[in-house]
Amino acid sequence: MDSPFPSIAEDDPPAAPGSDARPHAPAADVGPNGGGESVSLTGTAEAADSPRLVIRGENHSTEPNPSAAFVDWLNFTFPQTYSEEIPLSRLNRQLLTAFGFGLGMPRNRGHLNYTDSWEIGRGFGIFASGGETVGGTSFFSLSGEGCHAVKDWQAVYELLQELNARITRVDLAHDDFQGIRDIKLAVAWYVAGEFNSQRGRPPKAEYIDDFDSGSGKTLYIGSRESGKLLRVYEKGKQLGAPLHPWVRWELELHNKDRIVPLEVLITPGAYLATSYPCMAWVSDSQSRIQTIATTSRINLDSLLRHCRGSYGKLIWTLWQVLEIPPEEILAKLARPGIPPRLDMPVVGGGDV
Repeated sequence: MDSPFPSIAEDDPPAAPGSDARPHAPAADVGPNGGGESVSLTGTAEAADSPRLVIRGENHSTEPNPSAAFVDWLNFTFPQTYSEEIPLSRLNRQLLTAFGFGLGMPRNRGHLNYTDSWEIGRGFGIFASGGETVGGTSFFSLSGEGCHAVKDWQAVYELLQELNARITRVDLAHDDFQGIRDIKLAVAWYVAGEFNSQRGRPPKAEYIDDFDSGSGKTLYIGSRESGKLLRVYEKGKQLGAPLHPWVRWELELHNKDRIVPLEVLITPGAYLATSYPCMAWVSDSQSRIQTIATTSRINLDSLLRHCRGSYGKLIWTLWQVLEIPPEEILAKLARPGIPPRLDMPVVGGGDV
């Protein structure tokens, strides 16, 4: 489909050597839906006058609920490198106290411009340090799964203060499980200028349509180049439930022409609600437990559906034709372990 509009670049601009290097991965749990048609909407990148605190386009007309969103991705750097003279043991203790998990196994390779890297917790992210081109910094990247497992966000906030850390990327998410504010509404708001900046200019936008195939639609507003990108997407469908109404509103912030304040970690709802003029509706307190429970339920239904399609006839034959007792069938087919899609983190449970 021809489009007169520019599309959003899907990758970050190349990271300059130094402390703000970060992965070029998309935000946790979301990306363009394969097979969909991408339609770009009119708009321009947000103007960059000078670095400033908080978010451009904020609307302070209401007092937002600080708990109306949750952190779903976190990257930060801090001015410290580690070696035999400066061991990692102290940092590991600090991470265990605040996050509930520490450093895992060494990855035996570099990451971005850093020479050494380690796993965080049980695959929750990456810690990297060392190198001549990183400005004497270390790098910490925590995925959405790791964010769910964080023990104490207030303690994380205080630790980042102590480390003199700088947030280079943070994702803030609000889940509308009933789909009351859906993709169609978000598109209508964009067309009506509800996402326009204080100067009246519309941000870039791109709409990916699944043509009702069930894989889910996605609307991008803003761009990574400008440091602010809002994704509105059909989360239930993205997880494999074509009829589930769950819609996620997710804001990705980078320290591009802005300083991302550490307070975003303890009042994420306030920052999401003031990110664009029309986002003041974000007010209902979010429950990570409900998000994990809904994700697990959708994943279980999907796994059962695929299992039935692939092995249902075999199991029926073993049971009804060969008259093998169900407990014997289970003994023959079952093996220890939890499928990765069901191995969800315990909310606030740290590395358990």
